[in-house]
Amino acid sequence: MSQEATIRRGVRNARYAAIPNHVFEDARLSMEARWLLGYLLSKPDNWTVVIGDIIKKGSCGRDKARKMIAELVEFGYAEREQQRDDGKFGSSMLVIFDEPRDMPENMASGGSVAFLPQTEMPAPALPSPVLPAPVKSAHSNNLDSENTDCKNLREGVREAEGQEDARKVEGAFWDVVKGWPDGRGMPKENWRREWFALTPEERIEAARFRDAWLALVGKKRDHIPVPGTYFREKLWRDVPSSDEVAKSTSAMAAPYGKLWNATRIADLLCPPTGVIAPPTAFEKLQIDSGKTTFADVMAEKRMRSGWPIVNTMHERTRDRDESRRGWVCPLALKGAAADFEQVHSGSDLMEAWQREHKRRGWPFFAGRLPEWIYFPATNADEELDRAVAEAADRFRDQISDYLASRSKGDDHAA
Repeated sequence: MSQEATIRRGVRNARYAAIPNHVFEDARLSMEARWLLGYLLSKPDNWTVVIGDIIKKGSCGRDKARKMIAELVEFGYAEREQQRDDGKFGSSMLVIFDEPRDMPENMASGGSVAFLPQTEMPAPALPSPVLPAPVKSAHSNNLDSENTDCKNLREGVREAEGQEDARKVEGAFWDVVKGWPDGRGMPKENWRREWFALTPEERIEAARFRDAWLALVGKKRDHIPVPGTYFREKLWRDVPSSDEVAKSTSAMAAPYGKLWNATRIADLLCPPTGVIAPPTAFEKLQIDSGKTTFADVMAEKRMRSGWPIVNTMHERTRDRDESRRGWVCPLALKGAAADFEQVHSGSDLMEAWQREHKRRGWPFFAGRLPEWIYFPATNADEELDRAVAEAADRFRDQISDYLASRSKGDDHAA
């Protein structure tokens, strides 16, 4: 058998990057994600990850770029860090690591990537078991890259701001995109650019009508556009401009109250509209090893992603600004909600409602609950679980016309 070298290297007269072999051998990552990790690790430590640059260098679409980034985040090679500026939340940065931060329990006993599944025999030298420091800083210095999204973003910010306070414009942006349905974990650089491209008056309108528009579009579409589309196409203009029309069809309701929970349960009674992703590589390993089942994995994903409006309502209840914790709710449900009863958060009845949510595959409340929450009235003579199930079914029957109108996309459903 010939011993002639099959890998022939050129003269070392160019720039080179030192990248651990396991980056290209970690079988949990797709080939595309391995390329992206190698590409990013070849950059300087102060490089800023920009999705437009990945699209250009990888000759791929935006969805493919986001999928590759999601893989790196899932397997611990990347983390999103929320920057702070004078105590306030700033922009979100993607930090890249040359060793995964969080390894599965059945792979972490040795504390090294040598325990990861690999496509071929790993190098004999084990990487350091010490948790690595980030190889990317939070500050951008991509000044030597021409025509990058970062450069265009900075120029666009200057043009859009004029004499505006950049910090206030930035803060207003994060207020608008916070808690956006299906927006968690998605790159936000393009959204931010579209935001700064608006005039000051348009930004005020976009923020003012955000909640009303989300409530409106939730009744009309299976998919809620991302904030970048909302800004670029000025979709807030779809909200009725007449205050009388708005007041006659919907109203802002406080969280956990009658109308708020009626709106929430009504949405849960509709089929899921969110994007439910297939099992990840790690979840497949868990299924194959018998630690979970395919049905359990998909049920959990359905609960987390199936009802984006409800999950956003839950998220909004934890907002530090009390004025933003409520939700714009259809007044068509006010009559059916009138008979809702108070349920103590520490009661057996509340536990029964939690079991009913689990039985139906619905997301339950998250975080600290108030003392009282309103739910459809139950029959005190029935066993708790049966009484709760019957109460949910009675409420569904009461609002059947509303649900039917909503499923047809009727503009007057609310």
